[in-house]
Amino acid sequence: MPSLAWYANRLRSMSLPEIGWRVTTTVVARVDYLLPIRTPLLKRGSAPDLRPWTPPAALDAAPYIEAAQRVSRGEVDLFGRTYTVGDADWNQDPATGTRVPLVRGTTLDCRDPSLVGDARSIWELNRHFQLVTLAQGWALTGDDAYRCRAETLLSSWLEACPYPLGINWASALEHGIRLINWYLAGRLLGGRLTDQVASTKWLESIYWHCHFIARHRSRYSSANNHLIGEMAGLYVGAIAWPVWSESKGWQRLAKEKLIHEVELQVHSDGVSREQTVGYQIFVLQFLIVAGLAGEHSGDPFPAPYWSAVRKMIGFLRAIADRSGNLPNFGDSDDGMAFKLSPSALPRRLSDLLDIETLFSEGPGSRFDPKSAAAWLQTSFSKPRHWPAEHAEPAASFPEGGYFVLGRDYEDVGDARIVFDAAPLGYLSIAAHGHADCLSFVLSIGGQEILVDPGTYCYFGDSQFRNYFRGTAAHNTVRVDGEDQSEMAGPFMWLTKARPKVSEFDSDGAIVGIRARHDGYQRLSNPVVHERQLTFDREGASITVVDRLFCGASHEIERNWHFSEQCEVTVTGPGSALIRRGALRLEFRTDADTQLILRKGSLSPPGGWISRRFGSRTETCTLVAQGRIEGDSALSTQFHWKMAP
Repeated sequence: MPSLAWYANRLRSMSLPEIGWRVTTTVVARVDYLLPIRTPLLKRGSAPDLRPWTPPAALDAAPYIEAAQRVSRGEVDLFGRTYTVGDADWNQDPATGTRVPLVRGTTLDCRDPSLVGDARSIWELNRHFQLVTLAQGWALTGDDAYRCRAETLLSSWLEACPYPLGINWASALEHGIRLINWYLAGRLLGGRLTDQVASTKWLESIYWHCHFIARHRSRYSSANNHLIGEMAGLYVGAIAWPVWSESKGWQRLAKEKLIHEVELQVHSDGVSREQTVGYQIFVLQFLIVAGLAGEHSGDPFPAPYWSAVRKMIGFLRAIADRSGNLPNFGDSDDGMAFKLSPSALPRRLSDLLDIETLFSEGPGSRFDPKSAAAWLQTSFSKPRHWPAEHAEPAASFPEGGYFVLGRDYEDVGDARIVFDAAPLGYLSIAAHGHADCLSFVLSIGGQEILVDPGTYCYFGDSQFRNYFRGTAAHNTVRVDGEDQSEMAGPFMWLTKARPKVSEFDSDGAIVGIRARHDGYQRLSNPVVHERQLTFDREGASITVVDRLFCGASHEIERNWHFSEQCEVTVTGPGSALIRRGALRLEFRTDADTQLILRKGSLSPPGGWISRRFGSRTETCTLVAQGRIEGDSALSTQFHWKMAP
């Protein structure tokens, strides 16, 4: 259970209307529990809108068939690990074996590992990507074994997860994702189930999914990506199954909320206000599938909605290096709204770029057979309000707080720096933000050098949850062992560092940025951190000057996190050599600075990178440590070349 301090901090982050709403919601949930569960009544003459989906022509079916066979054997991939699960394991955590009791879902504490194990693993299993995989196998081969297996899995889920019991009736977001995948699987299966009993139970569960989302949607300080995912699922559910008297109201509510939340949650430059790359991709998938479903059913979304989608994709393109590597800014739990290929997770960026091409050029474009766009173009129309204009790649995203510096972007000798001068996160709790202000990542020749180590976990390991989102896990300055912003829980921040950019120049032979933040003003002896980064594009060197404005003595750490593909060696006082393949990068700082190399350290944590949710790998972290007396300037230089 959360501590009393957590509850106190959570109350501090809420407005009075939110407190009132949460109290009312709790009372209503208790009353609902006492009411009998009725059978939803279908409108006379109504029918689902699940028109069959034609697979792409000239598709290599082998990877899809192999994936469908793995699902048929009970194999599921959860965060890079394969588990074998049975038809009745929908309420069990595959990773720990913990079986969650079938009590009312809204009363479960999904943060308690002793009760639910790892809730994120259970929910991933229950998002039903595997039903889409089986449906693709059937659509490609016509083999009824895949259809039969899909129906068996669905029937077992309906039996094991009755409304409103268990962990699968705890989160409206999970309902939204499941509805989206039921919609995709239903269309791929030709719009119907062969088992009439299963079809009837499925329809009833769809109703309760929509009902649950409408009653339990995220609001106030929790209305982040969850609300967009919930509304996308509700919208898809309402237009695909418009068979109840509430369906039109759900459709209208969901569409209005989606349009409104895009305005609220996305900066005008295309950056998500949550300040997280992983969740920006997650949100984009929701917006795209809802928009396409609306277009398919004759309910198109307006131009500003699609303009935001295009700008969001444009931002991701701008910060990716030539190999498609994206910075891991902010939280990420590898969440996806849909998966249309066995390689969907590593293809997330490529799929979005392909979808943008599809929407811009229309059907007939050629895509990698593993691309989501290859599947979408066969059964969805191009959005009629998709913006015609194509903006040139931007170097600055001032509202979102990210700035790109580099050279020869499409050449083998390219260098790309993405500088983070962004706010901590969205809404009062900034749930998915990291204390990474004034950090940056560096990629050379499409190879990551300086990296953001990622997220690793949400629950179950509070030490590493705090480390990966703390200042020490980012390429920036830590003062007196404190984080720039103040944590108050695993998804909550109190005081937040506020950045300000004073200079940015991306033209010429020498480019750079200067920015500061006030996060350490809360210390008893306040400090302001200003960072100036200068990139000599012709000399292939970066100079970073960190200025600390203060009136007292402070311990200062500059943390530098390198890709796990890099070999780091301390070569002398204030100097180190970084090797990656033929690349040689020289690191230099003040000679009186103590250099500490950490690799896989547990105490203190350091030298870790998390490429996938739930896993961490050793890497090299170089810590430049020292003490300052009053105003100080600390310099760091990086110079690189290719070995002969």
